Amino acid sequence: MLDRKRVAFGAIFAAILLVVTLGGVELMASFFVPSWPARAMLGREPRTTPAALAVPFDRDRWLSEPENTWGMRDRERTLAKPPGTYRAVFVGDSFVESRFTPLSLPAAVQQRLDPSEKKIEAIDLGISATDPRSYYFRIRDVALEMTPDALLMFIYSGNDFMPPNEGYSSWPRFMDVSPGSSIVGSILPRTNWLLVNRLNLADLFKPGPQAAPPPNEEALIYDAVTASADQRVQRLAAHIKKYRYPALSEARIAEILSRGDSRFLDIALPHDGEQDYLMGWALDILMSWETGTWPVASSRQDATRLADNGHADATLSWIKASEHLARDRHVPLLLFLVPVGSVDPDYAAFWKPWPRAFSWNYVCEEWHAKLAAALAKNGIRFVDLRDDLAGVPGTYRKLDGHWSQKGLAIVADRVARELKNAPSQ
Repeated sequence: MLDRKRVAFGAIFAAILLVVTLGGVELMASFFVPSWPARAMLGREPRTTPAALAVPFDRDRWLSEPENTWGMRDRERTLAKPPGTYRAVFVGDSFVESRFTPLSLPAAVQQRLDPSEKKIEAIDLGISATDPRSYYFRIRDVALEMTPDALLMFIYSGNDFMPPNEGYSSWPRFMDVSPGSSIVGSILPRTNWLLVNRLNLADLFKPGPQAAPPPNEEALIYDAVTASADQRVQRLAAHIKKYRYPALSEARIAEILSRGDSRFLDIALPHDGEQDYLMGWALDILMSWETGTWPVASSRQDATRLADNGHADATLSWIKASEHLARDRHVPLLLFLVPVGSVDPDYAAFWKPWPRAFSWNYVCEEWHAKLAAALAKNGIRFVDLRDDLAGVPGTYRKLDGHWSQKGLAIVADRVARELKNAPSQ
């Protein structure tokens, strides 16, 4: 009998100790994490003050632009909706925040509808390198708490398609950027953010780069690009071999960079007008695809053999789940499909010397078409921005593949028209 009491006492004491310990950890974490809702959306701290410029000509670049305290490219917002205001919340990735243009997409739409923001608020919840799974939790945990009158979701065909085995599921991950979608975050939301932000534990089992790039890589790339004509290809090739692809020979790297009369480097030179920037991840994409051996599509028609239905179906499942969230709160969801840059004739012409890298566009176009067909079949209203952008030159930036100022203006016009005609629920 005494042993049972000791065991019970030990179990109770251990449970109390665990609760106290976890509570202490959460309390300590609260001193190092951003406030809500930033910690519910970002795996990093908001850049509320201008950062140092990476390169000399970088006057208007996103690194020099502060964010609001939520970590968004937007002015300061409140959770409570101002009385008499129509609130539209934009959810998506880098195409929504549009760091390479003077205005974000919501800000451009705001200009067209109500520059004074007295009657309409266009709020930016766009975060780079996120996907429909993240959009779902961003809508559930943050956007719907803002009492929106409309939710606008943007699906980019270039990298928003979910793998077939990652369709909608109510099961949380052990740890995630969004605390509401993780086991740790549901119990210890501040600790979850600290572990993701400081230790990068959410990406622990994801493959990393072949080599570790230096923290000042953009400045090093800029120095190589702006070197003398007889040195810049060799200098950039040496950089890529040292920091990105040590297994490749400099001669092989230089051959890839030199194609198209070195246009990949030329376009990144400082010039008047809209500036393209050459960054490490763009070099990764170029080298991995052009030296890869996996099958690629030679045309849009050929892409049908590589573009399975699983990606479109998995992506559709998260869209449907997001729509259900919005419907339950009687908020209309406006869905926009964003095509890849191959719809721009200038973009397609620029990438001709690198057919393997460009072939990804064919697969994305096919998935885009499959998703559009699936949305129509399921009765989900959407706007295909391909209708507005296809065949219009100069709408996409060449190196990073985002909208140019011209492309953003076309899209902002279309989104503004859709918002004016948005249904109420």
